Formats: sequence, C-alpha cells, structure tokens
Amino acid sequence: MNYYILEHEINKGDKYVDFEFDMNLGLILEGQNSPKTYYQGKNDTDYLSGMYGMSEKAKDFFMSLKNPHLEFISTKVYHIDTDESLDLYLMKVNIELDCVDYEESELFMLSDKKIRSIKRLVLKKDIINEEIFNIKNLLYSVTVNESLKNKMSDYGLKGFRFVSVDEYPLY
Repeated sequence: MNYYILEHEINKGDKYVDFEFDMNLGLILEGQNSPKTYYQGKNDTDYLSGMYGMSEKAKDFFMSLKNPHLEFISTKVYHIDTDESLDLYLMKVNIELDCVDYEESELFMLSDKKIRSIKRLVLKKDIINEEIFNIKNLLYSVTVNESLKNKMSDYGLKGFRFVSVDEYPLY
C-alpha cells in the first residue's frame, strides 16, 4: 500500500489562507483564542489552509468516513479586501503512528527526536492499519493511504496535493 502526505495546493485565483494567518488557525486547533484571520482569492476550493482548514464539502467527505480519530473545529475567516466571511473547518487527526523506519530513512533530527529534514523517508508499512494518520515526530504530516487518496479524488476534492512518502523531501 502506498501512502501520501497531504499538502495544500493553491492554483491561481483559489481562495486560501496565507501562511502568516495559518498561525492563527493553529491557535484555534490548540483551543486558544485567535486574532481575526483573513483569506484571499475568489475561486472555490476545498483545502484552504496548510493548517488543515477546509470547505464544508471536504468536512462532509471526511465525516462520512466515520473515523473516530477525526475531529472538526468550525471557524470563520474573512476576505482580506471585502471582509466577507467564509466558514472554515479545521481538521484534527487524533492518531499518531510511530511508523518511521529510522534505519532505512535518511533524516536529520535533534535531541528532541523531531524530524527536521528528510532526504529519504521510509515507513514501516506492516504496522500501519489506518487510512489517515499523523507520522510521529513529523510536524504537519497528515498521511493517507492510496485507497483514501483515490476516494478524495473521485469525490472531486480540490486543493489537495498528495505527495508520496517515497518522494517526500523536507529541508
């Protein structure tokens, strides 16, 4: 089975939350208050923020999976020019798997064991039995299996880039 790390893909004109405002959404995910958050663009998309902020369509898709490890937090973001509000749903993936094959991977880590850079990432696929999960010690690592990737594509979700774990560089 192949695995893919979800990344945010922004096409010209898409609605998206800029990186500087993503940190506000990170605060909300942590249960803290956040300053007003803005988005830009005009074209509808389903993945609007690198902090796993998505459209109602995407939220409904993930909710249909009935996965007990997924949680959604509703918030609003505002257009940077018009102040028009937009509903945004932040997805928390509450399962983290210790599935990195540290002997086969080429990684740089500090004493805190957090992965800082990756030349080659190899997973212990035999211990993975989830369709969506976070990789332990790797920030922003929502990972999906090939079956879920295909379901997302078939459903027509836009704004998601699927980066194969085999090709995932982090510098």
